[in-house]
Amino acid sequence: MAACPFSVIESRWWDKGNHSVRPLFEAVASIHYDNPSAFAYDMFADKSSLSVVMNMRGADERTEIVYLASHGDEKAIGPSVDKSISRAEARNILITANASKQIKGLFLGTCLTGNADFARFFLENKKTNLEWVAGYAKSVDWVDGSAIDMIFFSKLAELYVANKSKRKGKLSPRNMAHSAATKLVELVQGAYSSYGFNIYFHEDNKLTSMFKDP
Repeated sequence: MAACPFSVIESRWWDKGNHSVRPLFEAVASIHYDNPSAFAYDMFADKSSLSVVMNMRGADERTEIVYLASHGDEKAIGPSVDKSISRAEARNILITANASKQIKGLFLGTCLTGNADFARFFLENKKTNLEWVAGYAKSVDWVDGSAIDMIFFSKLAELYVANKSKRKGKLSPRNMAHSAATKLVELVQGAYSSYGFNIYFHEDNKLTSMFKDP
């Protein structure tokens, strides 16, 4: 079975104790790739470690989708306020890491970053080489968000596995991401109405999305 094209890059969520999305992706990988370790998993604690991990994943010859799991707001991401990474810093890290155009999509598993302004900041700079950005425009309950993310990535994995076996009519990464998002909101309508889930693309020199920003 082929390696899973997903890379999970996660920070700690709390100072005491910790939850992780890793088991959710292990379940997805087990179901679709017969191997709970088929995806890549790394942790970051600050801008420097995020840069190291992204550079590694951008050159591993398998990662096409990065799932970035951390706290966030409209302008930054990171494990804590004193270790926040501005969107400009995050974009610069991605530009360097994705010079080979291997990474196609960025899923922001963070609160408040899945909005048109944040997506435009990443997608309108062609040096990021991204085809899509997804995330949440509102604050998200950790359990609810993790469940929604698991559905999206399960649907996306299903599409990637089927696509790999096709000889003709292969879907693009953009089309597979759009299809997975469509299947997600058909199952969980509250993903958009409650949490502002959206997926963005840059086509014909303009930003497009599945929904208007809430």
